[in-house]
Amino acid sequence: MSKNKKGLSILLLTFIFALSAFLAGCSGSDSEKSSGDAKGDVTLRILVWNNNPEGTKLENEIFQAFEKENPGVKVKMVYAPYDKFNDKFLTMSAGGDQPDLVWIQPAAFGQFVGKGVLMDLSDKDIKKDEYMPNVLELGQVDGKQYALIRDASTFQMGYNKDMFDAAGVPYPTDEWTWDDFLAAAKKLTKVEGGKTVQFGMENYYTGELLVQNGGSFVSQDGKKVTIDSPESIEAVQFGSDLINKHKVQPTSAQSQGMSNLFLSGKAAMKLMGPWDWADTAKNATFKWDIVPMPAGKAGNVSAAAYLPIGIGKGTKHPEEAFKLLEFLSSGKGQDLQIDTISAVPVVKRNAEKIVDMKNAPENADSLATLLQEGKTVMNAPYTPEYAEIQSKIQPVIDNINLKNLNAEKELKKIADQIRKEYGLE
Repeated sequence: MSKNKKGLSILLLTFIFALSAFLAGCSGSDSEKSSGDAKGDVTLRILVWNNNPEGTKLENEIFQAFEKENPGVKVKMVYAPYDKFNDKFLTMSAGGDQPDLVWIQPAAFGQFVGKGVLMDLSDKDIKKDEYMPNVLELGQVDGKQYALIRDASTFQMGYNKDMFDAAGVPYPTDEWTWDDFLAAAKKLTKVEGGKTVQFGMENYYTGELLVQNGGSFVSQDGKKVTIDSPESIEAVQFGSDLINKHKVQPTSAQSQGMSNLFLSGKAAMKLMGPWDWADTAKNATFKWDIVPMPAGKAGNVSAAAYLPIGIGKGTKHPEEAFKLLEFLSSGKGQDLQIDTISAVPVVKRNAEKIVDMKNAPENADSLATLLQEGKTVMNAPYTPEYAEIQSKIQPVIDNINLKNLNAEKELKKIADQIRKEYGLE
């Protein structure tokens, strides 16, 4: 062989080896590359706001069951605080770091859809007959399915039986009212040496106050501002009075540096959902139970509390992500969540199991009754502007509570501003 031919052969072999190495490097799937796992496992990231140790541990038990059913797929929780959650998801999405799945706050559902960050699930093979009535609709916007619901429930009032007994206050009933609640909260608030050492109530959320009195931020169709309606004004003023007039709920200064006043034995009552049952059962050193929310003008109703879960539109693992979503919303996860995270199932086969859920308090049947009788209302319209509107109104309400301002005056001012800014009625 001539010298030139030999050199050419060496060059050719070098090129072939280099090409082979390049192709081998490219032959791995997107799943393998994006997961960074040498074994080729897919890692699904799901953005959540639950960060209490017990809740995280129990959520992981469900994810581990999914991993066992789906070898080669791992699930990793990514945490963001509740009040920063929506911004975190949008920032991650814009920055190319979007999680594969995301818990969704109903107030932000319309915003997420409007910004195009959720995958449209309408063409997926969803087992519609598995779900209880009206559940799938909670994950729809304009007739398109953008999320599936893992659990649907509502807030109730948790109360410390030992504190009620010590104060000689009768336990609340399923039909109690705001007047009954306030009377009990006053008797359960203790002041020693000019300092409040026990509060009647830990924190009454604005959304619940509005619903129970027939008020809201905006109408369900998103076209009318309602935060300055008589019902809304009365509800916000009642909440402020709990703090500033009746002093049965701590001010922001009093609660600073303290977490979970109810569990620490410094508050007799607390808004509570089934998602709190496991943590309360594990950590409470007292007897406790639940009752429906006290009735305002709207009667014995409560805002629906449900967890839509969506898939990020930019996921590199759409098939695996939908498998996990299906597992959580209609598959085995629905059976497991009853005995782990105390999340109320949304499938027909488990409709009667609320009272038998692990850690269920004595009066858990009251929750089943509320859900079966339809005494819950949607807590947010699915319009793109709702989360933004809510974020402008809530600080005004916080300021009313903080500075003991006149609710009617402040709410009418912000309502007119919202009408002008968004062109609403």
